[in-house]
Order: sequence, then C-alpha cells, then structure tokens
Amino acid sequence: MATNPYFTSNYNAFAAEQDFIHQLNIEHTKMMGIDFKYLPRTLINYNALYGEDPNSAFTDSIVLEFYVKNYQGFINNPIIAKVGLEIPESLILSCARKRFTETVTETISEIKHPREGDLIYVPFSVDERQRVFEITYVNQNENFSTLGERYTWEITCSAFKFNGEEFNTGDVNIDGLDDKYYTLQLLLNTSPGTFIVGETITQTNGFNGTVININDDILTLRYKNTYDLSLPLSNGTITKTINKLYNPVSNNNNDNKHINDKKPFIVSVIETNDFREW
Repeated sequence: MATNPYFTSNYNAFAAEQDFIHQLNIEHTKMMGIDFKYLPRTLINYNALYGEDPNSAFTDSIVLEFYVKNYQGFINNPIIAKVGLEIPESLILSCARKRFTETVTETISEIKHPREGDLIYVPFSVDERQRVFEITYVNQNENFSTLGERYTWEITCSAFKFNGEEFNTGDVNIDGLDDKYYTLQLLLNTSPGTFIVGETITQTNGFNGTVININDDILTLRYKNTYDLSLPLSNGTITKTINKLYNPVSNNNNDNKHINDKKPFIVSVIETNDFREW
C-alpha cells in the first residue's frame, strides 16, 4: 500500500508538514519527558595521541526535556571485565532537534547536536542514588527521514565514571559532585602548627586540596589534581612534610592479606586460551 496521498511524502514534503511533525515531537516530549540537565564538556588539555583530556571541565548546565526510551539499571547483563565483575548501567534518551537548538545551541553556538563525552545530569535520585550519565553514542537517523526530515536525536548513555574532572557550572548540586569522590589521607611528620578544617593546602607542583578532617598528624584532604608525596604541604603560613599515605589498618589483619590468604579458595588462577589449536 502506498504512502498517505494527503501528505507529500518521501523527500519532497512541504516545510509546513515537516514543521507539524517537529511540533508533535516537541509536544510529546514535553508531556511524557523529564527535565534533565545537559553538561557540555570543556577540553582543557586534549591529547590527540590518546584521544582524551584528563583535565576536562564542565562549566555549563542547561535544562532540557528528554524522553526516556529505555533505562537499564543494575539488572543489566553483567560483564567479566579486567578488574572483575562489572554490571553496566545504561540510559537511552530521545531529544527533539529543534528544542536542542533552541536551548543548547543558542547558549553555546558551536554545539550543534548532542556530543559524545558530554554529560546528562539527573536532578533526582534514581534507585536512591544520584546519577550522572555520559553520552556514548548519538544516533542521527532516528525516525529515518519521515516526510524528508529528521526530528529527534537518539542518545545512548552510560553511567559516568568520575576521573578528576572539574565541575564549575554555578549549580551547587552539580558542583559538589566531585567533592564526594576524591579524598586523600596522609600521615604528616610531626612539626609545629596545625592545619584547619576548610582551608586550602597546596604544593609547589600546583596540587591543592581542602582539609576536611585533621586528627593528630593524620590529615584528610579533598582534592582534584595530582599530589606528590615528596613535596611538603603548605597553607601559606604552616608547612608540613608528608610521612606516607595513611592506612588506618596497617597490620597483618588488613583486608588485602585476608583476601590473599583466601585466594586459592575464591579465585581460579587456571589460565585458558580460547584460541588454542585443538
């Protein structure tokens, strides 16, 4: 059966017909969708050889409605990864193209479409957890050329793995995300003076951290960049050298020794080669 004769179908539709479908998609997303926050990634020190930027930042937060097509939480298929059992968490969204242009592109002109590596922030708890997703793939051909036009972006996301990125969007909820993931405990050498909770501690290599706890000579810092154990810490007035990374359990009863002792019973060390010749 041929296409509807009352619409100019295929690749020669009228602009008014295409705009009608655009508006239907926008209305559907506004009715059935959810307001998330789109966080564009800002590259600071991009390495073309490795195709990554270990110092990227997120400085904008743009509210945009998305339609949730599929969410696979921790019930998804587990994968045996290099470091053990990994249970992926994925999210598939649909976004109206015109709305993306009106919100994101109008704010940041060089972003013409959703980009791999940008983030989607969910402003409410999912499964009692705060979630941030990273865009891993953007399908540009969802609803392939209906009336000769494309109306939506289909966005595939996975749970974001924090790796020292800077969050400075102006949204206190988002900007506090990195504070929850990177802490460091140091055993300092005994010397006069005491650091104070809340103050900034620096090293000459550019490292800086915020004191979140001090107990005798055990210092707990919240930090983002790379530290050097050979360099002293200073708040501008007091300078202290570092003895070592602090491990609250340093005797033979710690977890590493316990796991190592039990390894023959819980870990198979038999090597197999699935590509061997039969």
